[in-house]
Amino acid sequence: MAVHHPPLVSIPTPRPIHVSVSIPIPTLLSRPIRSLMDPQTPYRHYGATPSVPLPVYYITPAPPPPRRSKWRFIHSFLAAILLLWFAQHLFHRHHWHIHRHRHDLPDWEWEIHMDVNGLDHDAEGCAVWDNYHPSGHSFTLNTSTSTSRHTQSDKYTFSIPTSSERYHFVSWGPIDKSTFEVVPVESDKDQLVVEVNVVKDPRNVARVCALPSKGDEETYGVGIYSPRQEHPYPSDDWPTFNVKVFIPTTKKQQRLNAFETNLGQFEHIFPDLSNVNFSRLSVGAANVPMSFEDVVANTITATNANGKISGKLTGASRVFVKNANAPIEGDVILTGAGAIHLNNANSPITSTIHLKSGDFYPRPDYSISLSNANAAISATIASQPVGSGLFIKGNTAMGDVNVYLNPAYEGDFKLSNILGTPIVELQNKKDPSGEGRERHLSFQKRGSTTIGNVKWGDVERAPGTVDLTTVGGSLGLYL
Repeated sequence: MAVHHPPLVSIPTPRPIHVSVSIPIPTLLSRPIRSLMDPQTPYRHYGATPSVPLPVYYITPAPPPPRRSKWRFIHSFLAAILLLWFAQHLFHRHHWHIHRHRHDLPDWEWEIHMDVNGLDHDAEGCAVWDNYHPSGHSFTLNTSTSTSRHTQSDKYTFSIPTSSERYHFVSWGPIDKSTFEVVPVESDKDQLVVEVNVVKDPRNVARVCALPSKGDEETYGVGIYSPRQEHPYPSDDWPTFNVKVFIPTTKKQQRLNAFETNLGQFEHIFPDLSNVNFSRLSVGAANVPMSFEDVVANTITATNANGKISGKLTGASRVFVKNANAPIEGDVILTGAGAIHLNNANSPITSTIHLKSGDFYPRPDYSISLSNANAAISATIASQPVGSGLFIKGNTAMGDVNVYLNPAYEGDFKLSNILGTPIVELQNKKDPSGEGRERHLSFQKRGSTTIGNVKWGDVERAPGTVDLTTVGGSLGLYL
């Protein structure tokens, strides 16, 4: 049975901060706390090739009973042990079945498809290689009669008018690891130029199509395909592509429409596009990195699996990043009221977040969701408008959680940890409003949960909440 000690209080020399009703408190405060863990939604992801692993499901323990007793710690401990055993059991079970049924595709649905619904994929107007001989037989996938065969220099160019409502890029079928790169160019042409280079295609199965590929509609994208064969063949024989999208830029801020990718194993490379503002950016890949030097859009969605997501993403109202088995790293910026969602599994989330408001009045509210499993979460709120509302919810299992708030934060906090000793640290900071107000902190422990509140001055201002939960790791909140 653990022995609970009273909180440690150290009193440094800086100016006093007040606890609740004007009782001075030290600049550094540590309190042991435990928490109720919210159930976590099972993580799922979809890739473009059969090499994407089956999803692993993470089960969280049920909240302990509200009564206080000496059995609380024992129950929490047993729940955590059960969680570990169950998660390990699921992992090994899935791992064993993956190897056992790797060639039994129908049973385990290894033919994972990217979502290509709603697109016109008729082969008219495509660059098609439709004669190949996997077993001495030719095969045609309802294509045109073109019989052009692949050579090392095959390269195709497409033009997408900037007036198109979206610039869409999609892949389907077994394709080896490829690249997708955006290249800004100074141009007065109202078009995006897409260059597709077929790097290898030993079985002559590659297809590259303009979207839509028939009709009078103007081109809005490019489709890259490799038809699945009746008898699967090794990935070394899958085609490989290098895709470059040349975006016209000017010296002034430029507004473009929605930029979308639904590509499988295509590494995404976005350079500095800070002078381009997309109405929407939605990108998806699997098994490859995604890097964004500086990208701006009204809303941003980036999804991946087994590949690192890194860089700088600036959204006007929403930024959503989801990954698994590889890190999420970088800066996230909101230029107005909105939401940030960072979700991962089995790999860390490390982010610096900047919240801005422009000339909006009243000050905006921001919502931040941080979710992980079997890995750490570290988030720093580098900037926040004075008087704005900030609402953070973060949770993980078997990983550390560290959140560093900006001095402008005012509101409640709730920290929960099972089998750990969280740290709440409050340090003297200057009043971000410049009014010389004193900072007040109040807190209390309720069972396994510690709740508190921090504010500047005696006047109630914009609300805010921070709710952090972990099990099996450390937890720190730095005010």
